[in-house]
Amino acid sequence: MARGLALAAAIVVSLLAVSGSGGAGAQTPKVGGTVVFGPVPEPNCLNPLTCANDNDFIVKAVLPAALAVAPDSTWKPRLVSSVTFTKKPPFTLTYRIRPEARWSDGIPVTSQDFVFTHNAIRSAQITDVHGAVRSIRALDAKTVRVVLGARDAGWRSLFPFVLPRHALAGEDLARVWSDRIDYPKTGSPIGSGPFLVGSWERGKQLTLVRNRRYWGPHTSYLDRIVVRFRRTTRGTAPPAEVLEAVRQGGIDFVFSRDTSVVPELRRLPGFRVFPAAAGGREYLQIRIGPGGHPALRDKRVRRALAYGIDRADIVRRLFGELDPRYPPSDSAIFQPSHQSYRPNWDAYRYRPAESRRLLAQAGCHLGTDDIYVCGGKKLELRLVTTAGALLRERHVRLIQAQLRQVGIQVVLSFAVGPALFGQLLPSGDFDLASFTGFYSPDATRLKDIYGCGGSLNVTGYCQRLLTRELDQADRILDTAARGRVLNRADQQLAQDVPVIPLYEVPFVLALRQTVRNVVVSPENLFWNAENWWLAP
Repeated sequence: MARGLALAAAIVVSLLAVSGSGGAGAQTPKVGGTVVFGPVPEPNCLNPLTCANDNDFIVKAVLPAALAVAPDSTWKPRLVSSVTFTKKPPFTLTYRIRPEARWSDGIPVTSQDFVFTHNAIRSAQITDVHGAVRSIRALDAKTVRVVLGARDAGWRSLFPFVLPRHALAGEDLARVWSDRIDYPKTGSPIGSGPFLVGSWERGKQLTLVRNRRYWGPHTSYLDRIVVRFRRTTRGTAPPAEVLEAVRQGGIDFVFSRDTSVVPELRRLPGFRVFPAAAGGREYLQIRIGPGGHPALRDKRVRRALAYGIDRADIVRRLFGELDPRYPPSDSAIFQPSHQSYRPNWDAYRYRPAESRRLLAQAGCHLGTDDIYVCGGKKLELRLVTTAGALLRERHVRLIQAQLRQVGIQVVLSFAVGPALFGQLLPSGDFDLASFTGFYSPDATRLKDIYGCGGSLNVTGYCQRLLTRELDQADRILDTAARGRVLNRADQQLAQDVPVIPLYEVPFVLALRQTVRNVVVSPENLFWNAENWWLAP
C-alpha cells in the first residue's frame, strides 16, 4: 500500500514540478494563449453516443461527467456536488447537481438533462450498467433520483457525460454531432465544460476554445487548445512520428505509450519528460483450461512461473530511464495509484531456486536439454501476444530469457489484434498470453474476468468461492467496502496464480517548459485543462 501511495505521490509531485505550481512564490497564471497537443488518432465523430471512447478526452473537456476518475484513480464529483446512496432496497442514488452548473448558452444544467442523457445512453446500449436502472426521475431542478433494480458497483459510470436536453430534444441522436458539438437548430457551439469545439479541420486538427460562460471557479486560462491528428487513424503515434511532430515545431504537449522514445524526447531543448498513470495494466495470462499445457493445471507449476519471472528487472529495463523508482504491479485487480491497492503479490520476487523447487515438487524433472519435463511432456510453453507492440515485445522476450534460466522454454507467437482477441484467446489454444487490460476496478464486473465461465476469462480458471466473492463485490456500492472484498479475492488469486500482474502501463508525457499546471488522469489527458497556462 505504502509503495502504491508513494508512486502516486511521485507522479503528482513530478507533474506539479513540471507545471511550476505550488506554494509560496508560485507565479500568477497568465490568461490567454494556445497549447498545441498531439499527434493523436482522429476521431470518427464527436457524438459520445455513437463514437464512444474515440479520443473522449476531447468530449470530456466540453461535456464533463457527473463523476470522473481523478489523477489518484479515485472518483471525484464533476458536474454534481455529491451523490448519496442507500444500502437497503430500494437501492437509490441521489445526485445533487452543482447549483452553479450551466450550459454555454446560459441555461442551467438540470435534472431533466440527466434524465434525458440516461434514456439516450440506454437506447444506444453503450454500457451494461444502465440496464440495472429501474427508474429515474427529477426531484427538482437540481436533484435526480435513480433507483436500481439490483445493486451494481458500476453505478459511478452512469453519467460519463451529460447532454443538453433543450438543444437535442426531438433530434435524431444517432446523426447529430458528426463534426461538432452544437445546438443543431442554430449551429452554435454548446457545452457545460471549460471548453467548446471551435472548429475541426478534417485530417489536420481540432480546436477547442474557451467557454466564456463556464461555471467553475474560473474560466480557462488558455484561449484555446489545438489537437493535432496523426497521419493514420489507428493506434497511438509511433516514436518517429512523435519526434517528427515536435521537431517540426508548434507542438507543446505530446504523449506516447512507447518508452523507447524517452531518450530522444529528453534531448529536445525546452521540454520536460515525465510519466503518468494510463489506467492500463499488463498481465501474463496462464491457460489452465483445455488447450493449455497440462502441467499448468498444477498450482505449483504456475507459482514456479511467478518466481521465475523477475518483474522488478522487467520494469527497470522498460521504464528505468523514465522513472528509476517505477515498481511492478503487485495486484491483479487494482492499479498502484488506486486507494484500495494492496501489494498482495509482493511475495513473488525473483527466486529461481524456489521456482526449481516447486517444479520438482510438482513431479517435474530436468531433461537432457536442461528444460523440465512434467508428466512426460516437455515444459515448452506457447506465449501469444500482439504484433507490433514494441513495449510488449520487449517484455515477452525478457520473460522468455528469464524462464529459460529456470528450465522453462517459452516459444513466442505474435498475432494481429483481431486474430488474438477474436480467435486465439477464445479458442484456448495457447499456454500463456500477454496483453493490456484497460478497465476500472470501480466500474467493471470483475466476475467476468476472473470468475468461473466469465465472458472475459481467457484462462479457464474456476474457483467457486472466489467467483461468489467477486459476485458479491460487483453488488457493493461503497468503494471502501468493495475494496476490502476485492483484496480478499486478490489474495486468493495470488495463491492460485491464474494470471501474473506485471506492471501498470505509463503514459510518456513531454511538455514544453512554458506550459504550466498540467495534471492528467488515467482516463483523461485533459483532466484540469482549464488550469493550464503559458508562462512568458
